[in-house]
Amino acid sequence: MIAKQQRTPIIPKLSLHSKVGVIWQPSEKPAVKYLRNYFNQHGAIFRDYCIFDSDSNPATEANSLTINDLNWWGIPKPEKVSDFIEMKLDLLLCLASEKNYAVDYITALSHAKFKIGSSETDNSYFDLNIKIGQNKDTMFLAQQQIFYLAQLNNTTDS
Repeated sequence: MIAKQQRTPIIPKLSLHSKVGVIWQPSEKPAVKYLRNYFNQHGAIFRDYCIFDSDSNPATEANSLTINDLNWWGIPKPEKVSDFIEMKLDLLLCLASEKNYAVDYITALSHAKFKIGSSETDNSYFDLNIKIGQNKDTMFLAQQQIFYLAQLNNTTDS
């Protein structure tokens, strides 16, 4: 399914009613709030999707994925992720510090026009991979994502 996906990344021009999605994990809540505030101030429609690990005890929400929502191969059940994956997002940001198959699956299959995240490998599903090295702070990653997005928008304006 991932191999068949054909897409051309489009650098988003964030404007009123742009659609932004964020994939995150419970420990990254302050960074999600930071991003939500930033994009809400710019008039964007903001959606987030939390991926809980086995140590978390989440409240059941429509915009979250728990270990019980995975099949025995570790693949998210379609009824839990299809709405988020199929959303026509202008931008998808991934804050997930603990990469796993579910994070990669959602990122790879997302219909987002542009995907930004951090991976130590060059073989990621991001259109813009921000390598943050030893600095594993998700607030730093969120700030870097906004910084580079602004740089891309300044470059494409001319």
